[in-house]
Amino acid sequence: MGLNFAEPLYQQAYRELKQLILTGQLQPGEKVIMSKLAELYKISRTPLREALRQLQTEGLIIQDHTCMRIVTINKGDFLDLFQSRMVLEKAVIELIIDKIPDEDFPMIEEVLAQTEKAIEQGDPYQILELNTQFHEKLLNYCPNQIMIQLLNHVRSLLLLYRATINKKTKNNYEIVYEHKEILSALKSRDLEKALRMMEVHMENDQKRGLEELK
Repeated sequence: MGLNFAEPLYQQAYRELKQLILTGQLQPGEKVIMSKLAELYKISRTPLREALRQLQTEGLIIQDHTCMRIVTINKGDFLDLFQSRMVLEKAVIELIIDKIPDEDFPMIEEVLAQTEKAIEQGDPYQILELNTQFHEKLLNYCPNQIMIQLLNHVRSLLLLYRATINKKTKNNYEIVYEHKEILSALKSRDLEKALRMMEVHMENDQKRGLEELK
């Protein structure tokens, strides 16, 4: 497998490795062998090291005493992460409820339309990307940069389970419906409903994730 040299190699390697992790081709706990990856992508260790460093920053790869491994999250970690995400997501809603311009809502709605197309096409990785993009679009209006960093870190660690969840069509339709409900509340500037819909979405996402931990 070769890479396109039109953009920085480390960015391409980062994107490819992240997809391997989120699609389960690199399993939780699996050892990361740099020489094997360098041969696979036909690149030197320098850009590969940069890609791995970025994945470490996101928490998808960890460094132990002997080597790098794909992160493993147990049930306790999962519940702690979702408790943190619930608090942060609702705090973001409070901060952005009056900050999204009316003319920007069609752009966010288009993300949901693309998600529905991806569901019809049965592309779980694209669905994951678009579901993530929905939340990122909302986060763009958040003025609290520390909160953004914290939430992005929590979301990155939960991506492993969200990727598995997105392999089930039923889950995908539920998620896009919940996203529509959140957006509808934001459009009407109804803070109470927006917080309630985000809480419902987080609770359901946690349940969907716990099903994969059984």
